[in-house]
Amino acid sequence: MYRALHVSRTSAIALLVAVSSVALAQYSGSAPVSAQFKKGFDSITQEDCKKWLEVLAGEECAGRGTGQPGYQKAADYMAARFKEFGLKPVGDNGTYFQQVPFERRRMNPEQSTISIGSKAIKASAGFKLDRLRGSAEASGPIVFIRANGNGVSLPQADEIAGRIIIAAIGPDATGIRRGLTRSGAAAVLFVTNEAIDNDWIFGRQSSGQGNERSLQGRVSQKCANDIAKAGGVSTEFVDLESLAGETIELSGTSQEAKLVAKLEESPVGVPNVVGLLEGSDPVLKSEIVGIGSHLDHLGNQGGVIYYGADDDGSGSTALLAVAKAFSKNPEKPKRSILFMAFCGEEMGLIGSGYYSDHPILPNDKMICELQMDMVGRNEQKDNEKPEDNVDTIHLVGSKRLSTELHDLVLEANKQVNFKFEWDEEDVYTRSDHYMFAKVGIPIAFVFSGFHPDYHQPTDTIEKINFEKIANTGRLYYLVANMAANRGHRFKIDGTG
Repeated sequence: MYRALHVSRTSAIALLVAVSSVALAQYSGSAPVSAQFKKGFDSITQEDCKKWLEVLAGEECAGRGTGQPGYQKAADYMAARFKEFGLKPVGDNGTYFQQVPFERRRMNPEQSTISIGSKAIKASAGFKLDRLRGSAEASGPIVFIRANGNGVSLPQADEIAGRIIIAAIGPDATGIRRGLTRSGAAAVLFVTNEAIDNDWIFGRQSSGQGNERSLQGRVSQKCANDIAKAGGVSTEFVDLESLAGETIELSGTSQEAKLVAKLEESPVGVPNVVGLLEGSDPVLKSEIVGIGSHLDHLGNQGGVIYYGADDDGSGSTALLAVAKAFSKNPEKPKRSILFMAFCGEEMGLIGSGYYSDHPILPNDKMICELQMDMVGRNEQKDNEKPEDNVDTIHLVGSKRLSTELHDLVLEANKQVNFKFEWDEEDVYTRSDHYMFAKVGIPIAFVFSGFHPDYHQPTDTIEKINFEKIANTGRLYYLVANMAANRGHRFKIDGTG
């Protein structure tokens, strides 16, 4: 799920949910499943869900970062399963892929430099600008700042405005760090003990606009030492290890510096994975029920893999469960079902936004969109224990546009018996369904709630509640069938 808002984390250890060797059906108290849907319903098993998620949240997919090799491996796996379940490829050029345009960017490490006098230091020696939107240059007197402690104040504006700043800032001097980024300096590089890389990063295609405000970035301790020597300043001045107590010092020089940042960019496509089950009714099959998850997660970041077993390996696993169920059920739905696994959700709903702007099938033919994101854990908050949420799930946005869709989900749930919670965390705008709601398509979004492993490398498969994933698949299999077979489209009567 896209992290648009701050979510508090507790320090409690997440409950480990054991995987049963026997596939469990819906929760106790549920109504019998109608014969019309039963064979497909019964085909959804925890064993299948575990098998699929072991791939999606495994080492080879490496966290499924958009634009990373692991994402493409996950997309290939989803496409192979779509083919296995008889879905029609409706992506680009007869494939299961709708390529979403991205750009990969990096600051060229050999052509980007800081020059002081006759000394030119390349970025490959250990500096990098962050959030660079285009090639850029900055020049001005070079100034070195060292600061530590909460009580220190920013230097006078005329001492830093228009300068190139090399800043060694202690962990407690957060106010200084924040102030320097807004100081009017031409550029600010913060000294760090962390490794500096100039790997490619992926983002939306550039709007062509330039950089705003001062240039900001990081410089390694070793590279900062080299810059200090070139600027005639002691290396101790930029040494993070020597910072102690409450201190702020500024060392200006008479030397001018020039920072040149050369940005490399190249277009690249990253796929949404799409497959269609054609409806059985010659008239109604032109209308579609959309069902989706996001396939991406945070990927490999600096050698640390963010596996995303719950976010949203669980939803993509449930998507496969629904696709398999439709393939096993003898009676096919009257309307068509479009299965969608989106890229770029964690970057701001990019894949779903691209789809809604460039629909494979007309948006006005989609009668609803059903979204699954984080459906594999038991919610854990300060006031809720995970063992109290074994059979709960949040139902979000289902009556925002159509109360008929909301009522249909409640009716279908009688055969699964989730305990529904609602949008307590205000996540209506934070997953891919929102890009469909924005164009007037009724949506229903389910997620099982937050937990301490959200957006952490510890979101791993051994903590997954496979019964919950399977029952999410069962619920949406029923909802999609009931929506596809109804006599009329959903009435738009919600609050928006």
